Amino acid sequence: MPQVAGGNAVFTWRNPREEFPALYLVPDPWLRRALSARNAPPAPPPVGSALPAPANRVVRGFTLDPSGTRVAALLGPADTELAGIWLLSAGTPPLQLPGPRSWHAAPVWAPDGNSLWVLSGKPPEQTIWRCELDEGGPSAPPEPMPFPWELGTPAAGARLRLGIRDGALLLTVRTPGAGTRCWLHREGIWNPSTNADPDHEQIPGHKVLARVGSQHGDVLAIEGPTGTKITLNRATLWWLEAAEQLTSLSISTHPDGSALWIQSASPELPSAVICMELPEAPDASTSRPRKDTGAFAHLRLRVPARDGVMVPVIVSARVGDFARHRPVSPRPLLLSCYGGFGVVHRSEPEPSVVAWIAAGGIHVAAQVRGGGELGPQWHEAGRGSNKLNAIHDVIDVARYLVAQGWTRVGELTAVGASHGGLVVCAAALLEPDAFGRVIAVAPLLDTVELHRHGLGSQWLHEFGADGETSGQQRAAYSPRHLLAALDSADHLPPLLCWVIGNDERVDNATAVEFVLGIRNRGGQAWLHRERGGGHAQRAAGSLLDFSATVLSFAAGRGNGIPPG
Repeated sequence: MPQVAGGNAVFTWRNPREEFPALYLVPDPWLRRALSARNAPPAPPPVGSALPAPANRVVRGFTLDPSGTRVAALLGPADTELAGIWLLSAGTPPLQLPGPRSWHAAPVWAPDGNSLWVLSGKPPEQTIWRCELDEGGPSAPPEPMPFPWELGTPAAGARLRLGIRDGALLLTVRTPGAGTRCWLHREGIWNPSTNADPDHEQIPGHKVLARVGSQHGDVLAIEGPTGTKITLNRATLWWLEAAEQLTSLSISTHPDGSALWIQSASPELPSAVICMELPEAPDASTSRPRKDTGAFAHLRLRVPARDGVMVPVIVSARVGDFARHRPVSPRPLLLSCYGGFGVVHRSEPEPSVVAWIAAGGIHVAAQVRGGGELGPQWHEAGRGSNKLNAIHDVIDVARYLVAQGWTRVGELTAVGASHGGLVVCAAALLEPDAFGRVIAVAPLLDTVELHRHGLGSQWLHEFGADGETSGQQRAAYSPRHLLAALDSADHLPPLLCWVIGNDERVDNATAVEFVLGIRNRGGQAWLHRERGGGHAQRAAGSLLDFSATVLSFAAGRGNGIPPG
């Protein structure tokens, strides 16, 4: 999503032959015209050259200073998620600030542009640094700041965020299960403040995804059964189809008025940004846009789980492969899920989904309990002692899709990444006859000994390991422990386990043990180790290799994958 200040805009852009996006600084008027809602995406390439930056670095966050001339960027190698803080500006060499490194938390500029704050370190061991600046760079060495005395050392699992409110530094601390607290820093003193980001109101049958205030009224993003609409004073400005995900929503001001920026992601357009001038009278061309997405169609369904709860799913296929909410004939099917941490899961905006559908397959994103699709209650229904609900949901969705003629068991591949890898592996171990194949990417496979994982201390509340559940309860769905209880694995569906070279979040050794455990028990399992890279952003070439491999496996042509 572009950031706008001082008549300029900064954003990331990746050219076709580049492995990672670069940062561009362009005039704000040019970008508003280029990304106008009346232009068909994709946008034209940016004018000028990328900002000077060190080679072979991944952009993990950025912030434009109030003058619109300098960018504070998080830049780091692909194999670690901790990034250094660099000052970038056109025509000058990049300058790294000594000291702090950040974990995906973009620096925050002071309103006068003479300093910035950085949330440094990997959770849960994070600190706040203040960096004093002048035109040439740091005017003094960066120094750590104490946390508010009421907060002390943030507890494991706490999620920290920095921002600006009323010209002061705002610290927001979300502690799972304990709510949110805020502080403002003025004249060297932390003072408690009210929550700046309350839960969004709910509308019956809909969900308010975002609310942004403007001089013209509130802009709302409201998700309903058929998609998401962006409204201004109840008038629809823009519409996102069923498989489109709203990534970000913001408003910028300029001398002639204000502009609304909408970022979305979908299988057809992994990153799309449009700009609308406010107020803009809705008409047929803006209120319900029809995008040229080729021959794809997307459908929202609700699937009954074993306890009667209705689970939302998004079905994506070629136009003509279903009619009137029913399949024309069974097709090879990829079933994806996540089901944890209140994360909203949708059709993944990556090459494998588009290629699978274009080849005649069906893709289904199951929004199982534990995610955030239906609000906090939906998350709670699949968290802690309720975690088995997420696993049972994906099993029930798989059986429903077969029973309704969307696919056959042998042609159904369940795929999940990270927490989703836990869900699909546990589901296959508990009811193996529901799936033809399973693909687990960077999976979390041990929910009993969470300390094995790089971020395990941050996940205690999600799995109830902070006193809600026992290790025995978590072992009831932990793939590592479910497998250990089996004498034979020859009845399990074939498994492809994909691990990423330098994963700082989940333990790769557990995946190696898991695959060997299946093979030693007579089952079919393959381990693919991606060299380099990390749990978050990956190089474009690695993503294409990943897509080719998993689709080959899902299509039944992957049994030759080497085990290491």
